[in-house]
Amino acid sequence: MSALSEISADVDRLGVGGNNPPEPTPYDAIKAHIDDLYEEAKPWLTGSEVTTEDQAETIKRLKDDFAKAHKAADAARVEENKPFDDGKAAVQAKYAPLISDTKAVRGKTVLAIATLNEALTPYLRRKEAEQAAEAKRLREEAAKKLEEAAQAAREASGDLEAKEAAEELITAATLAANDAKRAETAKVHVRGDGRAQGLKSFWSAKIVDRKAALLHYIQDWPPEIIAAIQTLADQDVRAGKRQVPGIEAVEDRRVA
Repeated sequence: MSALSEISADVDRLGVGGNNPPEPTPYDAIKAHIDDLYEEAKPWLTGSEVTTEDQAETIKRLKDDFAKAHKAADAARVEENKPFDDGKAAVQAKYAPLISDTKAVRGKTVLAIATLNEALTPYLRRKEAEQAAEAKRLREEAAKKLEEAAQAAREASGDLEAKEAAEELITAATLAANDAKRAETAKVHVRGDGRAQGLKSFWSAKIVDRKAALLHYIQDWPPEIIAAIQTLADQDVRAGKRQVPGIEAVEDRRVA
C-alpha cells in the first residue's frame, strides 16, 4: 500500500468526511493527517523530555508516520504540479531551439549572436590597432612641432617677424596635440540598426604563483577561505581520516 493510500485509510477510519461534506482532496487528507500527527507529537516538539521506553517507541512511531506523510505529500505535490510542469516543459522545448542558452542547447539567436561577435572581433581589433598607431603618429608629430615652436621662440629674440612665426608654430603644435588627443580617446565601433557596438574589456584572473596568491588571500582569513578549508576538512573526516593537521575530528552521536 502506498503512503498516500495509508493516509487516506487513516482519514476514513477517523471519520473525516462525515455528514456528507465534499469529498476531501488529496491535499486535504494529507494536511489533516499531518496536523493530527503534529498535535500528537507536540509534547516532544516543545521540549518535553523522553523518560520511558514507551515514550521513546511512540516518538519512533511518530517519526515513521511523519516520514510516510512527507513522502505522500511530496507525491501529491508532484501529481498536482504535473499539468503545469508538462505545459511549461512543452513551451520550454518549443522555444529552446530559438533562444535557449544552456550547456545542453544553444538557440539559433544565441548561437548566431555569439558567432557574429567572433566574426566582428578581429576586424574591430585591427581598427583599434590602426587607430592606436595613428594616435601615436599624431602625438609624435605634435611633440615635434612643439619642440620646433619652442626652438623658434628661443631664437626669435627681438625679431618681431620671428616671434610671430614662433606663435604660429605654437598654435600649429597645439592643434596637432588636440588632434592626437582626439585620436587617442576616440572609440572604435561599428553601427547597425541599433546602437553602435565596439570592443569591451573582460577581465579575468590567472594564477601564476599559487603560493603567493594563497598567502595574500589568507592574510585576513576571509569567510570564503574558511569555508573552502571547512569543506576539504569535512570531506577528509567523513572519508575516515582522523589525523589532519590543524583539524580536530569531532564525533557527535545523534538520531538521524
